[in-house]
Amino acid sequence: MVSLSESSLIRAKVTHARRLPVKNRFSYGIDYLLLNEDLLLKSKTGLKLFSFNKPNLVSLYPSDHGVAGCEDFAGVRQLVQDGGIDDGDQLLLLTHPRYWGYTFNPVSFFLIYNKHEKLRAVVAEVHNTFGDRHAYLCTAKGGKDIGRQDTTVSVKQFHVSPFFDISGSYRFGFRIDESSVAIHIHYDDGQGGGLSTSISGSRVPLTDRALASALLRRPLGALRTMALIHWQAFHLWRKGVRYRPRPEPPSEAVTK
Repeated sequence: MVSLSESSLIRAKVTHARRLPVKNRFSYGIDYLLLNEDLLLKSKTGLKLFSFNKPNLVSLYPSDHGVAGCEDFAGVRQLVQDGGIDDGDQLLLLTHPRYWGYTFNPVSFFLIYNKHEKLRAVVAEVHNTFGDRHAYLCTAKGGKDIGRQDTTVSVKQFHVSPFFDISGSYRFGFRIDESSVAIHIHYDDGQGGGLSTSISGSRVPLTDRALASALLRRPLGALRTMALIHWQAFHLWRKGVRYRPRPEPPSEAVTK
């Protein structure tokens, strides 16, 4: 077990369950990192296999996350403040890093906590397979803390799957503690269909041994994730689900 704000590796399982007009369900294992801001700002992480902003077997670059915009993640903090949350004290990033120099993140999460370790806001940064990205600022009503039983709602503005229109809304739920991570995303397309996605897994200390185990367990990293996404897209196409061409991304980088 690790402390809430301690960097860790998540041995996660991702599950997708699609509803009407065609049901489709699949899941796969993936190794996420939950990284605190202090670790990322250090010139040396103390890890031999992980580096921030320079090449390594496992690495992370600021350019992988366009919302941040700079190495100190000032863009994320400013975004949260602009959304009315001014007591953010700790910043954690839940992401799938670069393995062997390659990354693709369907969704990453910037988690903002106050000094009492209460979750105040989340920036969900979404990437699609066309190279576009967009972010959703998730906050509780009235600026309250985001509790384990709470959900936040965001109107869909960004093209993710070519098998859904840009319509409807997302409901996000976050349950993060010292031993595990569980994030649920329920997409309602407004037409009786949609998709339920969950990311859940146990936390272990971020060590070279844990990173080596992840590299051996799933050596292809994000390449495997990309292949699985396209394989499932092929299944949906075979089942007759209509393909939607990529529209232009929204002019605003963030939906609040």
